[in-house]
Amino acid sequence: MEQNYWQLGTWGRIPVSMHWTVLLIFVWLYLYFWDVLATAIASAAFFFLLVAHEFGHVVALRRRKIAVESIALYGIHGKTAYGYASQKDEILIAWAGVAAQLAILVLALVVRYSLDLASHPIVLAIARPILVVFINLNIVLMIVALLPIGPFDGRAAWSAIPYLRGAARRSAKKREEIRMFPEKGLSPEKRRELEESSSKAAADLLGKFSRKTDGRKEDA
Repeated sequence: MEQNYWQLGTWGRIPVSMHWTVLLIFVWLYLYFWDVLATAIASAAFFFLLVAHEFGHVVALRRRKIAVESIALYGIHGKTAYGYASQKDEILIAWAGVAAQLAILVLALVVRYSLDLASHPIVLAIARPILVVFINLNIVLMIVALLPIGPFDGRAAWSAIPYLRGAARRSAKKREEIRMFPEKGLSPEKRRELEESSSKAAADLLGKFSRKTDGRKEDA
């Protein structure tokens, strides 16, 4: 591991490291809150947000049975290294990270607008910096994650648009083929049944024709 990284151990059999730029968020948050306690709470929330995004990727990878090699955390993003994945899988993996952040955003909004935090000063002192990170900063990080540049997920995520267009064209072509050749739309089992019934019908027809021919010969 390079000197610019700290090894955070193995989480769920995945090596996790952190780049020194993650520490810069502490400075930025202090300039926002001007309070050490609020900054410490917000920093922990921010770190959790980074980890949640990357483990969103991990969940998608494991569901698709793709090997997860490592996770590295940086100042405003992370990187989950993994084995070979198809274009479809890469799209799902990219959106899974943002989906994890979106789930946190929805939960934070529910807490913010459904609970009366102002009536509990101690709870408010803890919840306020967490909600700032989980709502305001979370939205910024989602936008950054979806940028189609550099190391961000946007390039893979937005490739969903041409992929879906191609899938729609292939689907339309397949429907046209099925319209012209209905047998192509049958499942292998149905196709075998149709072939067997056709063979049986042909054999019965040949049998009838053979019997009629034999009858005519006898009459002659």
